[in-house]
Amino acid sequence: MEIIKINPFEQPQMVEAIASVYQQSFGGEPWNEGYLCPVCEKVFARTLSIKTCPACAEQSQTVLVVEYWPMSKVISDFYREMRKPDPICVVAQSDEEVIGFAWGYRVSASPDLDEHLDAPNLHQSLHGDFFYLDECALVPAYQGKGIGKLLVSYIFREQKQKQILLRTMNDSRMCSLTKHMGGETIQHISRGRIIMKLLTP
Repeated sequence: MEIIKINPFEQPQMVEAIASVYQQSFGGEPWNEGYLCPVCEKVFARTLSIKTCPACAEQSQTVLVVEYWPMSKVISDFYREMRKPDPICVVAQSDEEVIGFAWGYRVSASPDLDEHLDAPNLHQSLHGDFFYLDECALVPAYQGKGIGKLLVSYIFREQKQKQILLRTMNDSRMCSLTKHMGGETIQHISRGRIIMKLLTP
């Protein structure tokens, strides 16, 4: 297993692999963003491999579900993030197969940050520039093996800011990892999500 820094604008094959890992990771616990019902708007884990909405079926309605994170959306969102200030993306590979990634970019404490992170008044408790760890994920088979910590540590060494921000779920592996690295929750936001802050080593 190795971790490498990539340039997504020169390595498009890596971007497609990242998008696949993204779908696998966020399609399961605790996010369960695999499928979305366009009628009742409930989300379901990717592992269910469903075609119709079970919740709507209880109301005698047959509604086809859609992918919560279609490959095209993941890729377009990723490229947009990689055009932000001082972006960094690293991937974990096992036998040349991408099994995980982490990416982020520099942000400043401002009202725009509040809107971007869906965190009302966040900027009022912050000062200066931060590195925003936008995403970090591993395919399920490689989770819980310390690879996430290696990805985060690598990306922290590559960036230049003294302070790190991230948004995650309150009960996620990322939350536990951030606490283990000395981070703290600074704001609870919607749907069980939190904003965390930590200092670079």
